[in-house]
Amino acid sequence: MIMPTYHKLKLWFAILIFGVLGIFIYTLEERVDRLEDKLSIAEGTTSLMMYQTIEKYADSFNVPKHVAFNVAYLETHYRGPFDWDYNPERTSSAGAVGPMQIIPRYAHHFAGRRVGTKELKENIELNVLISMKMLRKWYSMYHDWTLACGAYNTGQPVRNSYAQYATSNRDYKDKWIKI
Repeated sequence: MIMPTYHKLKLWFAILIFGVLGIFIYTLEERVDRLEDKLSIAEGTTSLMMYQTIEKYADSFNVPKHVAFNVAYLETHYRGPFDWDYNPERTSSAGAVGPMQIIPRYAHHFAGRRVGTKELKENIELNVLISMKMLRKWYSMYHDWTLACGAYNTGQPVRNSYAQYATSNRDYKDKWIKI
């Protein structure tokens, strides 16, 4: 028995749809596998810990991600979860320490306790937590992320180049190291 043309087309269309779906699922699985491989390579690194901590506290304190990651880049040249050469234990000439460059004498107010320079310098979680609290406080005072970033940088609500970059660069991942 010869199948009518309509039924042949319907069958070919179904085969085509299932083929495209199969390729899509296979490609998606491959991408997920590659991402998992990259994350397992980065697991336990300082740069991945920094990424996860910024994500966590930016969400907790409702700080825009681009602002949080741009501040990390401006302060210590953080370039994403695959920046394996990243060194968060820095000290500025002004005495600011750690990945988000917090001045120790101001940290206790945001930490709710006395915080030593060594702890602030070495404890990524604490340093980022204080940073996000500071940014949120400045934003709550000025209702403007540019002024908040200017205050974070200088102590005064200014629109300097630091603040402009931190708030206007929405493509913060453009400087990130990719693998």
